[in-house]
Amino acid sequence: MKRTQYPTLVSWGVVGLIASAAFSFVWERYGGELPGVPWPAILGMLLLSIVLVALGWPIKKWNDGDRTAEIDPLRAARVAMMAKAAAVTGAALTGWYGGQVAYLLVSAGGVRAATGFGMLVAVATAALLMVVGLVVEYFCQLPPDDPSGAEPA
Repeated sequence: MKRTQYPTLVSWGVVGLIASAAFSFVWERYGGELPGVPWPAILGMLLLSIVLVALGWPIKKWNDGDRTAEIDPLRAARVAMMAKAAAVTGAALTGWYGGQVAYLLVSAGGVRAATGFGMLVAVATAALLMVVGLVVEYFCQLPPDDPSGAEPA
């Protein structure tokens, strides 16, 4: 599995930003009420970040040389895939909530600025999820091969 590339994250963020701003504009234009700050989503992203670090930490320790605990390769691969998914999802959600912030701050002459600033918490949490995904993906990277060609004991 190849590591997540930064252009991939940027492109998903831009897609989320454009989709969110367009959705907010169309939704409000046809009489819909825009949602407020998504506190359950913020808590969910924080919880997912904590769980991801907790799952990736033993793999990092094993890669750093602490071989006291056995690591299941399938579990490590699953954690790596979860980290990759978290990074891409975090990028898309950062763009999505960023688009909502931009729309709320630009529309109505700043009347909804309080909601827009509250939505910045969602942007920061989604960005945190993306960063944690990248870090845990790095934790799950295979250690370099032994240059001498010797088999591990």
